[in-house]
Amino acid sequence: MISVADLRAAFQKQGMSESDVKPGDAIFFNTGWSALWGKNNDKFNSGEPGIGLEIAKWVIDKDLCMTGGDTWGVDVVPFPDKLAFACHSELQTKHGIYNHENLVFDGLIADKKYQFVYVFAPVPITGATGSPGGPIAIT
Repeated sequence: MISVADLRAAFQKQGMSESDVKPGDAIFFNTGWSALWGKNNDKFNSGEPGIGLEIAKWVIDKDLCMTGGDTWGVDVVPFPDKLAFACHSELQTKHGIYNHENLVFDGLIADKKYQFVYVFAPVPITGATGSPGGPIAIT
């Protein structure tokens, strides 16, 4: 489970600080889990590293608009106390904070681009809870 301490360590490694994160920003988590997709789907689908309620509270306190990651749910799976997708409920349902899953950050990481404009145009599907689309990072 990714902790706030892990988040702060990642900021430091990237030459950033928490003060760089402003209300309305998005935050994305690269765990390396996406490297399993198409190579070891059984492991990829068996669970995943991800965020817990400590990070969810941090996101809410920072007034961010979105979380995302290279995993299929962004929440850690299995979640402690046998909860199912507690961060989805806390962030999306209770606070209207979007979530984007199965992202690939390889090019951004190779270029050491840790801050960028994120653009995503979802397909408008009536009654849907998600949508395909092509995410774009503008650096």
